Amino acid sequence: EFENLPTSFMPSDEEKAKFSPDDLTLEIKKRKDKTLANMKFIGNLFLRNLLSFKVIGQVVHDLIGKKEDDSSCSEEHKVECVCELLTAIGYALDNTSAGKPGEPKPGRALVDQFSARLLQLQHERGPDGKHLY
Repeated sequence: EFENLPTSFMPSDEEKAKFSPDDLTLEIKKRKDKTLANMKFIGNLFLRNLLSFKVIGQVVHDLIGKKEDDSSCSEEHKVECVCELLTAIGYALDNTSAGKPGEPKPGRALVDQFSARLLQLQHERGPDGKHLY
């Protein structure tokens, strides 16, 4: 399901011709709600130890990580997905220790990485000079 994450919630020209404006708004809301529910589901799988740190790190990287062609920044809905995921698992991720006592917490390192990338995205500006997020 995660691999099928839409690149945009905006309706296609075909959908614009097919649906009324109210129906389009409802369709966009359904897409967004489904995607955010998937993020909550992924978070709950992690909380029940069914997903590892590595998987969570890869999901967040796929959503907001730097791409090779850094010309395009992350889409707004992907940033919102990461925020939804971190809301669900942030506390547990931050406080999870795996390994020997005294070793750095891998969850804490992930939270630091995610936070740094979100702060970086917060300061990005679009072509018009306005903040993107």
